[in-house]
Amino acid sequence: MWTRARAVAVVVAGLMLAACGNIHPGDAAVVDGQSISMKSFDKTAKVYCALTLVSAKANGATAPGNADIRRQAISGLVTAVVARKVAAANGVTPQPRTYELTGAQRDQIAKQFPASTDEVVKTIENAQETSEIAISLGEQETGKTRTADNAAQLAQVGQSKIVKAFPTYHVHFAPRFGLDDELKKVSSTGSLSVSDGNLDKSADDE
Repeated sequence: MWTRARAVAVVVAGLMLAACGNIHPGDAAVVDGQSISMKSFDKTAKVYCALTLVSAKANGATAPGNADIRRQAISGLVTAVVARKVAAANGVTPQPRTYELTGAQRDQIAKQFPASTDEVVKTIENAQETSEIAISLGEQETGKTRTADNAAQLAQVGQSKIVKAFPTYHVHFAPRFGLDDELKKVSSTGSLSVSDGNLDKSADDE
């Protein structure tokens, strides 16, 4: 198991969508006029599902339900877009080496997910980039330099700044995800079931 892959769960847990509004039929979400299509979302949701199952198995835990995984997936996609915008607005430029996977980690992923290596790598690196941006923003806000002891605290500060920026960038997500503008779960989402072996298969738009 690649250790940094756990960043997916860590980042997404602290960063949830914060709006709803005008969505076209093929959109999973819209950020500042930029559409995240259902087709793109479905690919990412499959990766989240697979990684969650692998992580749960490794830790002897019960995996979340499909609806929660789908919310995590759309949250991760939208948050990554907003995080990059907030970073640019605040002069934060994370170095690729801080969030890109190493060659050894890519090799591990290629062995476990041979049919969807690129999609899995992209999903993990997006989550790690968001985490890196959050920590950097936390450093700016507090004037503190990250250490092993305060990194989590700085990340929380930065995550809060990213979430507060959602209205600025006009975040809207499809009602099908069952979240209202106060982040309360108001309904269930469509189900998602996937095995490690069929991540390469495309899904029809919902």
